[in-house]
Amino acid sequence: MFDKNTPDLADPALLVPGHLNLYSCPMESGTERTPLRDFSLEELVAYFTSLGEKPFRARQVFQWMWQKGATEFFQMTNISRSLIQRLETIATLDRTEVVFISQSPASETRKLLLRLQDGKTVETVLIPEESRVTVCLSSQVGCGLDCDFCATGKMGLLRNLTAGEITDQLRQVMAISSRPVTNIVFMGMGEPFHNYSAVLKAADMMHDELAYGTGARRITISTSGLVPQIKQFAEENRRYKLAVSLNATVDEQRNVLMPINKKWNISALMDACKYYTEKTHNMLTLEYVLMAGINDTLQDARRLVQIARPVFCKVNVIPYNDINGTYRRPADEKIEAFLQELSKGNFPLTVRWSRGGDIDAACGQLATQTKKMQPGFNPIET
Repeated sequence: MFDKNTPDLADPALLVPGHLNLYSCPMESGTERTPLRDFSLEELVAYFTSLGEKPFRARQVFQWMWQKGATEFFQMTNISRSLIQRLETIATLDRTEVVFISQSPASETRKLLLRLQDGKTVETVLIPEESRVTVCLSSQVGCGLDCDFCATGKMGLLRNLTAGEITDQLRQVMAISSRPVTNIVFMGMGEPFHNYSAVLKAADMMHDELAYGTGARRITISTSGLVPQIKQFAEENRRYKLAVSLNATVDEQRNVLMPINKKWNISALMDACKYYTEKTHNMLTLEYVLMAGINDTLQDARRLVQIARPVFCKVNVIPYNDINGTYRRPADEKIEAFLQELSKGNFPLTVRWSRGGDIDAACGQLATQTKKMQPGFNPIET
């Protein structure tokens, strides 16, 4: 039923150098050490069982890694000294490293630049608001979809993140936040559904009570419109929220803004969205980045009403955040007219006035100074 050729973490071309197959755990005789942060709780139990340890030891270590924020084995005070010494020989607690934190003078938004074990970097954003605290997570180093209005797409795709690298972003953010994180969105660098298995594993880890216990409906996964993965997400009846980036109302327009549309056009995408809502009975969010002179006319608004109305969804309009390119945010009166027309659709309508634009931390602005992949290397077919 689904496109089995869409790569994710299992694609050798996108794996992290030095990271092992999680189902082939090294013992003392091995030459490599196992990165424990990449394990789900179930995988960690299996690993500890293979070491001759009781399952409760895996649960203790899992809780130390995430909920208690341990970065070294010796910090795990309820683990025996002999087991700690053994783990220090055969396993690692590989983690991200904070390189720099940007603070927005206009808000409390903070952007973290994180270095991975192989030296590559990603960004994640902490967004405190009056009623909630949201963290925006990255799922890839760069992105292979080349959306024309997005800074991350200009980087190209270097590799997928592991589940541990994704979850560790949350650990780093929680370490600097004065308030508990209430909401998690996979809307940072990368296309989450191009790294489907790692992203869903990370979400499951964050949801686990021994990690952060984040409610499933407080975790949102965004996609630019990968139809097979939307259907897979529906078939698996995942409880996390789904957001779909639409950003255009005709194919000719979306082909330019989002080249993925050449593979799955608006009709195919909306069929998948309808399939998802009917299968799961969950409302999805249609995201629409509003750009001056591109997709902000009253006719665009009327077409968007016709597209969204048959689907159980809400529409989230995002006035464009500048990345020093050719696109611009519409004037306030233009935005207001668009919203007024869109309100005739009788579906929930929200506007995201993104925070952190002054530090390039708003929607579509995340990008690290990383070299674009060499021509000819195309690990993802689009």
